[in-house]
Amino acid sequence: MTVQQTINHPGAVIVDGIARLPDDKGNLVALANIKPMDLLMDEMVRKVVAYGEDLSAELARFAAHTDADIAALDALIAQDYGVEPKETKGNRTFTSFDGLLQVKVAVSERIVLGPELQAAKTVLDSLIRERGTGVDPFLMTLIQRAFKVDQEGKVDVRSILALRRMQVDDPRWPDFCRAIDDSVRVVGSKRYIRIYRRPNPQANWSMVPLDLAAVEPTPAAFERRSLRRQVEETEQLNTRLADLLDRALMHLSLEGGNTEVARDLIASSLRLLGIPERIQAGSQGEG
Repeated sequence: MTVQQTINHPGAVIVDGIARLPDDKGNLVALANIKPMDLLMDEMVRKVVAYGEDLSAELARFAAHTDADIAALDALIAQDYGVEPKETKGNRTFTSFDGLLQVKVAVSERIVLGPELQAAKTVLDSLIRERGTGVDPFLMTLIQRAFKVDQEGKVDVRSILALRRMQVDDPRWPDFCRAIDDSVRVVGSKRYIRIYRRPNPQANWSMVPLDLAAVEPTPAAFERRSLRRQVEETEQLNTRLADLLDRALMHLSLEGGNTEVARDLIASSLRLLGIPERIQAGSQGEG
């Protein structure tokens, strides 16, 4: 059985001269036996996923480069003040000189509640049983919401921590708050990079969206060249430059080669690179 890639349909292969596409059970189904709408859907999904994976990788590179740039600036600032650079975990804001661009670094800690939470719940249950209907209905609602478990069996950490700010006239309430405080465990943190811009220093900041849910297909977005397009244009430019320079070298190296043609080819390559003609003329004159 001969298997080779085919360009008839993305993801399809040629098996014994027939274009086939694997189904969800691993069977190779001939394209002729697949509904046209299913083929269109498959092609659309593969196209979107391919672009999405490229974009995800680009975002990962962007995050890594941004972290490196911020770390380099932190090191320079530390050096300027004669101190040892340290990893900064707090929130920070960097603003451009004209006050129109801003980069914010926000750190969010991941908190879990330890076994002390059960002791806090026991104190709370005792308080509620003894007070009965005397418990403030609003407080009771907050308690029920805070200790309600989700589908994963976890409680709402933020709601439980918010209970500590409540003022309850009961001698057991401080014990409840202390048990909550002792239960807090910081098990990690996540850093967020947010980008803002504004048209003038008096205007409000607008965040540059980096998630699909917040991105809007504005005309400006389509006018901006995509990263993939920039890469394609760079590759085309490199191919064109290589061709021009190869032809120029051929004329210069061969006996009887046309140096004037070689000069024109080199000038064309310099124009592709965006080098002004006056600089070209100066360089050629020096040669």
